[in-house]
Amino acid sequence: EGADIFLLGTDKLGADLWSKACEAGRISLSMSVFGALISVFIGAIVGVYSGYRGGWFDTVVQRFVEFITAFPQLALWLSLAAIIPRTWDPFRVFLIMSLIFALLSWTTLSREVRGKVLSLRETDFVLAAKEMGASDRRIVFLHLLPNTLSHIIVVLTLTIPGIILAEAFLSFLGIGIQRPMVSWGLLMQDAQNLRTLGQTPWIMAPAAFIIAAVLGFNLLGDGLRDAADPYASM
Repeated sequence: EGADIFLLGTDKLGADLWSKACEAGRISLSMSVFGALISVFIGAIVGVYSGYRGGWFDTVVQRFVEFITAFPQLALWLSLAAIIPRTWDPFRVFLIMSLIFALLSWTTLSREVRGKVLSLRETDFVLAAKEMGASDRRIVFLHLLPNTLSHIIVVLTLTIPGIILAEAFLSFLGIGIQRPMVSWGLLMQDAQNLRTLGQTPWIMAPAAFIIAAVLGFNLLGDGLRDAADPYASM
């Protein structure tokens, strides 16, 4: 209020878009990081146990993973987000959407961790731990999981951009984050009207924040992947 310069212009209510975009970034990024952490946790635990146990347990888990991945992810996002009651408070919507993104994005990591564990479970240090009487839980959490940690961290940084884009898409359509919370996708809702977009094109400015965040996390993930496996690019 009382400002003479608005770096990104104002919205239809006269509010500074720069300030609102910075505030929206807190919601969009926190939801993405929270959802990605849950996704990575589920994927890592399921993948390591599936690969280590093998047998019928591995078969059941892999069929369940295939069942989830058989559905178009975008359609699942839309359908699950659409059934969230509009009467819920924004914080509850925030938590449920984070869980939706997490529950639909853990399958890829679980398969990758499973493949890694399959190559590790017959190694000397795992067999030695078994001979010394180590429990399955000890072998999983002290021997197998730490050896997949570098890959898990890389997948975490590459999962966050996908959730950022998914949240922006759903909020842009009006079935994501609800006011008084604000996200990057929600800020661009006015751009659905082509006349409004033609008269005030700067309302698409939050898209620049989305692009910067997605590119940043992707570059970070690529860098971590090269650091974790320097021979992969040779």
